[in-house]
This record gives sequence, C-alpha cells and structure tokens, in this order.
Amino acid sequence: MGAGFLLAGCWYALGTTSKQARRDGMTATQLVTADELYQMGSSAPYELIEGVLKGVSPSSSRSSEIGALILILVGQYVIEHRLGHLTNADGGYILNTNPHTVVSSDVGFHRGKPSADRGFYPLPPDLAIEVISPTDRKADIAEKQELYAKAGVPLVWWVNPELSTVTVHRLGQEPEIVEATGVLDGGDVLPGFMLALQAIFRD
Repeated sequence: MGAGFLLAGCWYALGTTSKQARRDGMTATQLVTADELYQMGSSAPYELIEGVLKGVSPSSSRSSEIGALILILVGQYVIEHRLGHLTNADGGYILNTNPHTVVSSDVGFHRGKPSADRGFYPLPPDLAIEVISPTDRKADIAEKQELYAKAGVPLVWWVNPELSTVTVHRLGQEPEIVEATGVLDGGDVLPGFMLALQAIFRD
C-alpha cells in the first residue's frame, strides 16, 4: 500500500487522482472535502486539488522574504484605501466545490465580506500572488494557474526571485512578463496600485 493516512476510519492515499478508502475490507473511491481538510488543522501541509490531497512544502527563505515584502506593500495600500481583505500563505480559498478544491496563495486578496471565524474563505481570491521557490516544479505551477483560471480569478502574479520577473495572468488575456525594472499595476482589482519590482527584488 502506498503513502497515506487514516481519517475517520478510512485510508487515504496521497498523490493519486482519487482517494482509495478501505473500510471493512472493501475498497471505494473517497474524495476529501474542504471541511475534512480544515478539520486536519493548520499543521496539515496540504492543498486540496479536486478532492485529492496534495502535499506542500515550506518556501525557501528568499521566496518567503519576498512574499512578506509583497504582503506589507499590498497590505498598506489595501488598508489605506479600504479595498478588502488580505491573507498570507496560511489562508485557504475554496476554488471549487464539486469536487472540492482548496488552495493557499502566498498573498491573497478578496473584495468580499470578512471571512468567518471558522473554515476557509468560500470563494476564490480576486488577486492571488505566488512566489516561486527553487523546488517548485513547472508542471505544478501550470496546474495551479489553470485552477485559478477555471475558478475565474481575475488577477494572478507569479513572482520568480531567480529571474527577478513577475508573470501576470489577467483572466481571458495572454500572460505578461514584467522585468525587474518594471512596475506591477493593480488594474481593476487594486485600482491605482503600482509596485516597482525593484522594491521587492532587493540584494
């Protein structure tokens, strides 16, 4: 039997397209829900992709530092202009409910009502910011961006510390690569917000 864990008497395998739950010697397909993921606690290192648990690892120190800088700079603007609500890398967003998909952005922003005290935010973010770590695989990045696009996330920034670039995905448009000397524009999501990349790609 492959890697996995027990939850509510069921065995859940990891890294497959479905969960094989074994109960009383029987095998059945069992997908994890957002509520079940939430009940695992904040120490559970998983995202949930179409009902399938996917392990996530901590970011590199440089990627984490850049994420923190972006959170501060975007956060100051959001608070000053009362635009909405921010989350850090621990905040979960439900992108889909059939089956459940829950992801965490390194920095997330949403214009809706404040989140409930319990559970993940029930809708996709309006802005998702992802800071790429050296161990992140291209296939995983492409998969997550596809999930954002399918969920209708209007703006996604993929920050690449190694190349000092940001790839901007606007819903329904071709991606745009902003170089280290360029400026990010918040567009309709963060009206008037501008971020010079030199402020985050510091030596």
